[in-house]
Amino acid sequence: MNTVEDDTLLTVLERRLAAALGGSTRFGRLALRWPAAAAPRAGDTVSFRSNDVGGYGPVPLGPTLDVTAVTTRFARIPEFARTDELKQSRLIPCADPDREQLLTAPIPMDRWVAFETTVAGRSYRLHEGRWHELREGRGHAA
Repeated sequence: MNTVEDDTLLTVLERRLAAALGGSTRFGRLALRWPAAAAPRAGDTVSFRSNDVGGYGPVPLGPTLDVTAVTTRFARIPEFARTDELKQSRLIPCADPDREQLLTAPIPMDRWVAFETTVAGRSYRLHEGRWHELREGRGHAA
């Protein structure tokens, strides 16, 4: 995968991501996945702690990483502000239901989001907070 660095293309990709964060599937489906920094703690995770996302308090996210909790929250945030809010938001896996036993340092929420879209016949994937162009013959699942 090649990292995308073209500012014009990044703007298009970020706009599509903003739509998906609000629940739209027009440009592709949004998913949540364990980032490398948290994956070793997946089996120990009972709940998640987040910061105040969008001014509406913590995101009520359970151990199953249900993307609906994220899209429901981000749908309340103006579309133009969603990707900035995603980068500023943090998730922390916790070992207890009260969200007191933190298993990692805070991890930017964009590292937890997987999104894939096609622009002008080329496929791009958001992975660990960075956009990459997918090459022929590689998997396309988000």
